[in-house]
Amino acid sequence: MASDGSYSIANPYEPSKPFACITLSGVTKLLPTNYINWKLQVEAFLDGFDLLKYPDGSFPAPPATITTTDSPPVTSSNPAFQTWRRQDRLIYGAILTTLSDEVASLVSQTRTSHDLWELLKNTYAKASRSHLKQLKERLRMASKGTQSITTYMHSLKQTADLLASLGSAVSVEDMTDHVLRGLDDGYRAVIDGVNARDTPITFDDLLEKLLIQELSLAAAQRQSPAPVTALHAQARSTNNKPRPSQAPAPTNQRPGDRKPFLG
Repeated sequence: MASDGSYSIANPYEPSKPFACITLSGVTKLLPTNYINWKLQVEAFLDGFDLLKYPDGSFPAPPATITTTDSPPVTSSNPAFQTWRRQDRLIYGAILTTLSDEVASLVSQTRTSHDLWELLKNTYAKASRSHLKQLKERLRMASKGTQSITTYMHSLKQTADLLASLGSAVSVEDMTDHVLRGLDDGYRAVIDGVNARDTPITFDDLLEKLLIQELSLAAAQRQSPAPVTALHAQARSTNNKPRPSQAPAPTNQRPGDRKPFLG
């Protein structure tokens, strides 16, 4: 029955153990640059169908043959091995469909899902010293700038998670230092409060405090008119005042003094 990317087919070797056929069409294609994201998706899917034990090596292949204790002993094909082999080939094929052409060309010599899994891990998950240094520098130089707090914190968390997956986890204290270092003076109250603590603050608690401060800053900005706007309003008010009528120019001529008429 087809369900959630998986359906069963009959197993002639062990009828009580049908084969699980899976499709991984929704998984992001594996490129040389996105191994961690790809691995999380494939692992979650295979684990959900109890099939991760094949590629991760925790369920190795049983003996290909079995020998009876009869006299003389009889050797025959092991049904359990045939079940394992065919199920593993189905998983192997499903994983292959998630590989980009560039990556697929590297695994042509593998034969089992475990071989394939290990080759990909050894190729793309090994953390070089330069890669780790680059990720740590990204944390050290992070700055909120014009980003929202949510975007800023998500970016830092993503980098920290990647470091952890490569065996170089970031401590709670160091993560807090990275976050606070990239904030501007608008968040000074939170920065000072966190630095004054006797115990480390969790990432989630720090995020909550920063979100509250972000809302306070936004509210204060809406209530205070911009200086340029206020200046323009004052100028308009001055220009709209009525002007006094112009008085006649002063003169020293007395009422009896008249200029002669020149005809």
